[in-house]
Amino acid sequence: MIRRFGSLLALTLLACATQPQAVPVAAPTAPQAEAKPADSLDARLAKLQKLDGFVPLYWDAEGGRLLMEISRFGEEFLYCDSLPAGVGSNPIGLDRAEMGQRHIVRFDRIGPKVLMIEPNYRFRAISNDAAERRAVEDSFAQSILWAFKVEPGNVRRDANGKASAVIVDATDFFLSDAHGVVKRLRETKQGTYALDRNRSAIYLPRTKAFPRNTEVEAILTFETASDPGPLLSGVTPVPELVTVREHHSLVALPDPGYTPRRVDPRVGLFGDEIYDYASPFNGPLEKRWVARHRLEKKDPAAAVSEPVKPIVYYVDNGAPEPIRSALVEGASWWSAAFEAAGFRNAFQVRVLPLDADPMDIRYNVINWVHRSTRGWSMGESVIDPRTGEIIKGSVILGSLRIRQDVQIGGGLIPQYGEGDEEALAALDPATSAPAMALARIRQLAAHEVGHTLGLDHNMAASSYGRASVMDYPAPWVKITDGHLDLSDAYAKGIGAYDKFAIRYGYSQFAPGVNDQEALDRLVRCAVGDPACPEGERSDPPLLFVKDSDARPVSAAHPLGSVWDNGADPVAYLRHEMEVRRIALAQFGLRNLRTGEPLSSLEEILLPLYLHHRYQLEAALKSLGGLFFTYAVKEKDGVAPREVRRIVPPAKQREALNLAIETLDPQFLVIPQRILDLIPPRAFGYEAGVAELFEKNTAPAFDPIAAAMASADITLAALLDRHRCARLAEFHAENAENPSLGEVLDTLLDVAAPAGRSDHAKRASAGYPAAIVRAERALIARRLMDLAADAAAADEVRAESSEALRKLSARLGANVDRVADASERASRRAVHDDIERFLARPAEPAKPPKALRIPPGPPIGD
Repeated sequence: MIRRFGSLLALTLLACATQPQAVPVAAPTAPQAEAKPADSLDARLAKLQKLDGFVPLYWDAEGGRLLMEISRFGEEFLYCDSLPAGVGSNPIGLDRAEMGQRHIVRFDRIGPKVLMIEPNYRFRAISNDAAERRAVEDSFAQSILWAFKVEPGNVRRDANGKASAVIVDATDFFLSDAHGVVKRLRETKQGTYALDRNRSAIYLPRTKAFPRNTEVEAILTFETASDPGPLLSGVTPVPELVTVREHHSLVALPDPGYTPRRVDPRVGLFGDEIYDYASPFNGPLEKRWVARHRLEKKDPAAAVSEPVKPIVYYVDNGAPEPIRSALVEGASWWSAAFEAAGFRNAFQVRVLPLDADPMDIRYNVINWVHRSTRGWSMGESVIDPRTGEIIKGSVILGSLRIRQDVQIGGGLIPQYGEGDEEALAALDPATSAPAMALARIRQLAAHEVGHTLGLDHNMAASSYGRASVMDYPAPWVKITDGHLDLSDAYAKGIGAYDKFAIRYGYSQFAPGVNDQEALDRLVRCAVGDPACPEGERSDPPLLFVKDSDARPVSAAHPLGSVWDNGADPVAYLRHEMEVRRIALAQFGLRNLRTGEPLSSLEEILLPLYLHHRYQLEAALKSLGGLFFTYAVKEKDGVAPREVRRIVPPAKQREALNLAIETLDPQFLVIPQRILDLIPPRAFGYEAGVAELFEKNTAPAFDPIAAAMASADITLAALLDRHRCARLAEFHAENAENPSLGEVLDTLLDVAAPAGRSDHAKRASAGYPAAIVRAERALIARRLMDLAADAAAADEVRAESSEALRKLSARLGANVDRVADASERASRRAVHDDIERFLARPAEPAKPPKALRIPPGPPIGD
């Protein structure tokens, strides 16, 4: 994912920061005369340690000051902040190697001040007319990020007496909270902190100057007098004093010669959007350029050529083996895509040299980051906002992710013997959880590097042959002779879509070829245009579905989902349900190491018990689902092959019926032999595990609560207000499509069967019957939520209210004749809750709060 790069991603993955942060501005100072002679300046500077580079620095060890020599007045450069040493809590953020904001800035001297000014590049006039450019510049605000004071005698003059440079004390600037730590801690409710200057200082080991960039790092301590938040308390020795390191980069902008490339909505490449007021008034104001590294052929006329300068990525030398080798291998997969784009040896991956600094802007780095809890991995880039050129790629991979993959694999296939410590499977890819986890790390490395090359997520790629590492993949678990097989859990190498996206972003066409026409032809053939020659036309078409149209449970495209597999999401859900059944049948002591407390079985059981959850959400996107493409109007006026098509009615009902099976008590029951193995949490193991089922029976494991967590996943997808509205709309378009009323009636048969349905027969007593009673209350609660949802469509609220009336009538009918006391009480309680809601829906009696669904994404919340 990008930070949304964790991807959002979308996400603002094109910038150094994912959220804008305020940059402190120095207080204005009164003008002062230059009193000391210039020749005394060199003598004073000679006593200091000089770091000569793009922006020269002078370190005053005795005073703890960092002076900066400014001579590039009026010359624009890039200023970026980052966080080389972070907090270590995923919910807070503030991770090691987290990139911050990017700013195009310049230094302007006005009397005794030097202002660091950021012009407004979002609004501009791309024109040779200086007056036209100035009109736009003066129409939109700029920002002054800092004001440096020029002390008397700190001016360097040339032979003619003209001021050529000034020396300023930049200590306060570099000790400021440029990364916005205080703001982030406040936003995550960890306390009100303030920078403590007494406990902060310049960090000289990582303060360096290079020919094209100057790097400064500071140790910053933040103090609070109030109670620190629980997340911070768990990762900081003294929570009232939080010390991190913030990094500042002053970087020369790229040389001229880079040509921006236009964004195409059918290709998932990130783009910077700017407003060009020099555009013709009858054309679009916006310009969207893809983000990409600069890559040029040595021989522009050759179909395949060596690059003038390759793109090189470096793997963090702090990553241990065998993980380090897996990261190198996975990231190296991209070389095949660049070969397809016409470049030989253009993409290279190496281990970061020990004497290199990963924060150096010249290095694209894959960072191995440790946190106290599992969290998203991210791919971020430093971008030149003038053109979209990527200057630096920075990947953050959370080290705890691989451990969760081992746990998921170890839940699917037992890894241990009856009392011995050695894993039965060793590293057999078919059965080994560690082998599966390493395969996932290779894929994850390729995924996050893809973001830093400019690629967004493509959440439809898993529907046509694992066509992209930019999808979110679920492990592909094969069933062979009734046994589970992990040997092909994750893809090896990049896919057809990845090669296509890199070709669009990076291809260099021969001299004389119209680039835009060549790119348009490339895209049309990739999306399956019948007019393309058979050898060029992709079959199947390379469908792209963006993150925001796939990640939400409300999304409509039946092929756009996260953590799913298969060309037919509904059929693959049945496969995943069978995987879950087989794994539960063999679940037990062999899933634990010798010496582990049996209570730890719960955290291994949870992802297995909910193994079907993402494929279920994918399958239900067929219900009220809509096939669509991001089509554009073509020059020849030919209509695209397909723009919009409602999922066939039979497939919608197939998805509905299979989803209802996940509400069956026999599906939700946990075998008694497993329940008998799970005691309350062992001493010393009470805290620190995020993914546990909430319990009404605490401290005992609660199988009913676990069943309701699973049921609530199904209900959340079925009763999503957007899906419900689409069901009503699509049924209005074509009466063959299932109506919202049909879906709600199907749910009522689960909550209160009109007759002796199979569902009811299998749950007439005991544990299964308790699940049915809990489901009934949950279904009623979710229908009340939908009926009271002010954001839902009128028809959705009307239909859900009518469903509640039907349910109330069923529960109230002949309730006195119900023999089982618990069943009778359940029917009466739910009936009464519904009646109170219908009587005063604006102020209904609040039913008991449903237990939280565990944070199931493979990396947690």
